[in-house]
Amino acid sequence: MNSRLSATHLLRHLVLFLFIGVFLLTMIRAAYVLWQFPKAMESNALIDIFVMGLRYDLAFMGILLLPVVVFGCIFGLLDATKKFAKFLVVFLLMLGMIFLVVSELITPYFMAEQGVRPNLPVLMSISDPVAMLAGLWSKYMIPAVIGLILAVLIIIAYSARLEVSRLYRFPLAPLSTLLLLIVGVALCALAVYSGIDPTQAPLSPSTGLISSETVINEIALNTGYKMLYSLVSPFLP
Repeated sequence: MNSRLSATHLLRHLVLFLFIGVFLLTMIRAAYVLWQFPKAMESNALIDIFVMGLRYDLAFMGILLLPVVVFGCIFGLLDATKKFAKFLVVFLLMLGMIFLVVSELITPYFMAEQGVRPNLPVLMSISDPVAMLAGLWSKYMIPAVIGLILAVLIIIAYSARLEVSRLYRFPLAPLSTLLLLIVGVALCALAVYSGIDPTQAPLSPSTGLISSETVINEIALNTGYKMLYSLVSPFLP
């Protein structure tokens, strides 16, 4: 009889990604609060910033982890597809972490210049991105270098924690995998909708209007979720 791995083998990687992602986004949000501390105190929304921010962070994590749960469970069941499952899980987790880090890396420029986090229409409206990057580099060279170094270190540190060589050494056990698939998809959907009513639209950036100050509302968001929402919002009811 072939050896089988419990689905907790995959679950550990999902939980690791979740905690690292939420931790990074919370720390970045805390830095923005310190930057806008007088406005945050005046708005009496200090707690709301982090509570609402956690909802957005979990929604973002739900979107990123949903395909990992589905493909990791389905393709991880068979010996013939376990290598493909390993490729997909590693690729999607690394892609998600890179997207998270890069989206937050470019955010300070827009927050400083425009007072808002960028979304896809804003990025696509940039007519000359090379000139913009050159101007950004000359104006914010030291913060940009520090940000790039931190981003690279975070991505390298996360990739080292994936333990790729031990991932999917054997196929996953059917019962625990089916349980992870059902519960995992349900939790991802719950995070994205931030509720249990599937007839409602997913969590919207406009839900985070906790203050009359635009910058405070933007701090409560995270850039990755704002970008992804702007991509699918034309198709939502």
